[in-house]
Amino acid sequence: MQGFKKIKRTTNLYEDVVNEIKKAILSGKYKTGEALPSETELARLLGVSRPVIREGLRVLQSRGFLEIRRGITGGAFIRELYQLPFMEDFADLIRYRRVKVDHLARARLLLEPEVCRLTALKATPKSLREMQDLLASYDLIKERDKLDNLYALFHRLVGRSCGNPIYSIIMENIMDFTESFIKTMKPVTTIIHNESDHNEILEAFRQRDSEKAAEVGTRHAMDILREMKELEDTYLELLGGRYPENDENEQEEEA
Repeated sequence: MQGFKKIKRTTNLYEDVVNEIKKAILSGKYKTGEALPSETELARLLGVSRPVIREGLRVLQSRGFLEIRRGITGGAFIRELYQLPFMEDFADLIRYRRVKVDHLARARLLLEPEVCRLTALKATPKSLREMQDLLASYDLIKERDKLDNLYALFHRLVGRSCGNPIYSIIMENIMDFTESFIKTMKPVTTIIHNESDHNEILEAFRQRDSEKAAEVGTRHAMDILREMKELEDTYLELLGGRYPENDENEQEEEA
């Protein structure tokens, strides 16, 4: 399988390479984990030089489409599209405290019930087995930070199984932001997750009960909203009522 056309001569050849390879990836001609043809073969197929191909691959790597592996078994491999950095700007908003817990949790409250409803209808048997295996691993983990990662992974799996790639991408980023908040503010001994909800959500998926899944998803998201807000209040109280970045940000705004 090749799926490429020779590039017409333009002033930005490497961008043409980027667009041609990106089109092949997004159209499904190359699947996650597959390797692209070698640089030499790509140069032949696209009618450009190897340095142009190399620059195009570098750009695609920086944009999250490819993983470049070195060595005998190396090459340019297609990454999972849900990991594309579509929302890097939002990560900066989190980092500089322009987005607060309330913003994040309320967005999740709107999204999660619908994602749960869709997943009850769309999840494959393989996806359900992955969720079941994940839930079974909860009892084997004692470290709180590792448990937090597993809890977040459950919601990522739910998002990936809902059949709507836009929801999936947003859910991935919401969980990234949630984990960032928790790592910043949560004492390692504090539990803010009711893992029994995960079992109830999964059972609704198994029964293909979309309304029940949405109901439990709503309750779970509301609990998370309340608990994260309490966590933020405690965190701010320890800091004297403000985020550490606020002084710098306010000075910049006044300037």
